[in-house]
Amino acid sequence: MINSIYNLSNKKNNKKAGIIIVTPILSVFLILTLILTLALSLIIFTGGCKKKVQELPEEVTLAEKVIPSETATEQATEKSTESITESASESASESATESTEVVPAEILDLIEKAYKYYLSGDYGLAKSTYRKAEIAINNSELLDDTKQILIDSFYSKYKKSKEIVDSASIHYGNAMQLIYETRYEEAKKELESALALYPKYAEAIKAYENLKVLMGLQ
Repeated sequence: MINSIYNLSNKKNNKKAGIIIVTPILSVFLILTLILTLALSLIIFTGGCKKKVQELPEEVTLAEKVIPSETATEQATEKSTESITESASESASESATESTEVVPAEILDLIEKAYKYYLSGDYGLAKSTYRKAEIAINNSELLDDTKQILIDSFYSKYKKSKEIVDSASIHYGNAMQLIYETRYEEAKKELESALALYPKYAEAIKAYENLKVLMGLQ
């Protein structure tokens, strides 16, 4: 009897021990399952984010590719417009040239001759020839605008030639007066100043040579 009771008690204790042993195993299993589930969820979520992040540069790159092409199209349109405008301007210029007045050859020849005199340093002839050209232009039947354009084309050279000749003439006049007063040294300096301004001043050259003879320098 006592043995039976003992055996029953052992069986009950064994069952309880089995329950106690099984319960921790289930807990560990559930915890591991939960951890794995969370890990898988995290991996899936992270993978999806990476895909989105990777796709974003492609969208940006695509946008960057589209924008330059639009800019290039606009630039091409602008260039095309500029080309058309330039062509129109050239056509207008050609039409204006065709309708421009014909300048008399006499006037053009005078302007060309005066310019050659100016370049060679013969300011006296340049001055007088430019003056003849100015008179011819003003007496012509050209439009006032055309006359002004022609005169403006050589006026600065005409003015400079006149200033040089006028200044040299003053020195030459002073020299003549000083020679008359037999103040040869002073006259010599005046003539040298005149020739420094206008080396091809024929009257000053002749006066200078004669003065050197008077002074016994030759």
